[in-house]
Formats: sequence, structure tokens, C-alpha cells
Amino acid sequence: MDATGEETVTAAVTVPQAVFLLALDDETGRPLVDRSALAQVLSAAGLVELIMLGRLRIAGPTKTESGVDADAKPGTFVAVGQPLDPAGADADLEALVETAVGRKPDSAVKLIVGFGGPKSEATKLKEGIAEEFVDAGVLGHEEKKFLGGTFSERWPRGENAQLEDSIQAEARALLTGEVEPRETDRVAAALALLHAVRVLPRVFPDLDRASISKRAEELIDSAAVAGELGKMIREAQLVMMTTVATLVITTRD
Repeated sequence: MDATGEETVTAAVTVPQAVFLLALDDETGRPLVDRSALAQVLSAAGLVELIMLGRLRIAGPTKTESGVDADAKPGTFVAVGQPLDPAGADADLEALVETAVGRKPDSAVKLIVGFGGPKSEATKLKEGIAEEFVDAGVLGHEEKKFLGGTFSERWPRGENAQLEDSIQAEARALLTGEVEPRETDRVAAALALLHAVRVLPRVFPDLDRASISKRAEELIDSAAVAGELGKMIREAQLVMMTTVATLVITTRD
């Protein structure tokens, strides 16, 4: 989705929320990527958010003074900090912690996605985000069912679309270089993840494709998402890019 505006408004959203809003088509309200790609990018976004919240970290090559990495293999997730409220809005994020701990980012993303059914952690994360936005009037919701199962869903713009507009405006400003990412910039992280599934040119069709790609890479290397965040995003990109390439090969005529 894209938006215009004279100034960029910083919106308080999580990385998965920013991903979900940006991945929706303005006209149809449907995701601009297929279900598999959306599940993967939301799963990766959830892990990135947990790192930003200080709930997860990636174990380093040596033991730390605090001993937090003492029993962890290098490159795997370690749980840190206090658990998020299991009864609050972050419940679906906290559910990812147990799955991620002891696993490397690529394995964690694959396990969170699972087979993509209703019990998948990725599905629950998506549904939780969508429900929150629908309840707040940010998005509407329409679905078509067949034999008891949902086969078509869309989330058109709601009456209170200011949040969506602000995310779009901030994303556009980041991609055009009008602004630089802030520390732990969630919209910048969302753009980097969406870049991995090659959807940014569809989100911002009026922007130059090559320029968008270059800028997305710059955002990953920026100080705002450096260190563990950058490592997480890079590894998630590899998982998602491999999946996209496989889909292209297997669906060719």
C-alpha cells in the first residue's frame, strides 16, 4: 500500500503489525503476497519484534559474563527478560518464544510457519493482528467460506485508517531517503523483511524498482537494525528468498 502526506507521523506498531498493513492492497484489501510468503514474513517479523523487546537474543560465539549464553549453541535463540503478558495483546508473540529458544532463526521461522493451518503459530499471529485492527476500525474484514473452511479473505480500509496512512507515509519516506531510520525502527525492519519476498514494488508501484531494492538493503545495514536484528533479518531473508525461488521454479509452465 502507499500513501501521500506532507509530513511523516511516527506510529506505535509492532514489526508484524507494520508488515501486515503494508502487505495489503489498497484497492482489494487482499495481501499482495501468497499465504505461504505472508506466513513466513510475519513469523520472521515476530522474532524481530521479540529481539527489539529484549525477550529474545541470539547467542554469541562465546559465553557472556552474565552467563545467559552459557548453555546455548552459537547462533541460536536465547530467552531473556520477563515473559510478555500471556493474556494481553502480546500473547501471540510470547507464544513464539518457546518455539524459538535453542533454534537458529531459519529453523525457528520454518517451525512457526508449520503447515500453515489454523493451529499454526504464524496463523494465530496473523489472526490476532487482523482482529486487533478490525476491532479498532483500522481495517474491515470480509471472508468467503466453503464447506466450513475459509478460502478467501480480505481486509479493506476501515473508518479509522489514520494508523495505516501513517505507516504507509513513514515507509515511503524511508524508501525514498527523505528520512533515516530511528533506533530499533520497526517500519524499517518491516520493509527489509518485505523486500525478501519481493513485494515492495507492488506495495509502492510508483517508485523505481531498483531504487527500492537498493534502499531496502541499506536499511538492513543501518545502525537502526544492526547487530542481532540485522543478523535475524538476513537469515530470515535467506529462508524467504529460497521459498520464493522454489515457488517460481515449480510453477513455471
